Amino acid sequence: MKASIVLLLAVMSLMSACSSRETQLDPIADQLSAAVNRCVIDVRDKGDKYETSENCRSLGEIAKQYIAAGGLKESAPCRADRLAESARARAWMAVAVSKSGDPNLTVW
Repeated sequence: MKASIVLLLAVMSLMSACSSRETQLDPIADQLSAAVNRCVIDVRDKGDKYETSENCRSLGEIAKQYIAAGGLKESAPCRADRLAESARARAWMAVAVSKSGDPNLTVW
């Protein structure tokens, strides 16, 4: 019985940590995700280099805004951080494609 209560409290704390309410981080995370999508298109589809793509170069400033607003911390909302982490992974793929020159390069 005691273990069930502890498990229930743990699940409830996780659920409260992953709030679905929109925060100030959500619009920045959306902006970061959209910018990285444009970056990937530049590198993969247009053949631009990561370093010379305006969309790719803009990612650093948006990421700084996201972090300054409280993102990528344990207290950050789950939706926003999932978007930010996904954007970071796609940005690394853009770097890998840019460096390799292979637009068909994939991790999975």
